[in-house]
Amino acid sequence: IGVKGLVDAGIAEIPRIFHHPHLNPTDSKPPLSSSTKMIIPTIDLKGGVFESTLTRECVVTEIREAVEKFGVFQGINHGIPIDVMEKMKDGVRRFHEQDAQVRTKLYSRDNTKKFTYNSNFDLYSSKSADWRDTLSCFVAPDLPKTEDLPEIC
Repeated sequence: IGVKGLVDAGIAEIPRIFHHPHLNPTDSKPPLSSSTKMIIPTIDLKGGVFESTLTRECVVTEIREAVEKFGVFQGINHGIPIDVMEKMKDGVRRFHEQDAQVRTKLYSRDNTKKFTYNSNFDLYSSKSADWRDTLSCFVAPDLPKTEDLPEIC
């Protein structure tokens, strides 16, 4: 199931559902040269974000501008230790490396669940599918119950 399932099945070509006919490949920009520098804005989340309304407003503005202009940003000083982030990445990797039968049991489009695994959450509203699988864990406003999370993660 999912994109990983297609790859594991040994597909020879990308299925039509993943083709993007509304994008014209001849209109795309030339590939980046090795001398091109990618810019990813860095936003410092420390420094009173939770203590000062003014600081919080400035950070929110920085985030909005970064997302509008670049589509991405790197948050620093967010308070999550590096070892925790590494463990999260390892857990996601272990999840995707499981047998398809195990992943299939957790596949869902039910957005009320705290933990979901699916492909193309916007499948029914977009013109074509994206080549990705998504693992989501919603922690706000309430933390998920331990039994709702895959043990391997």
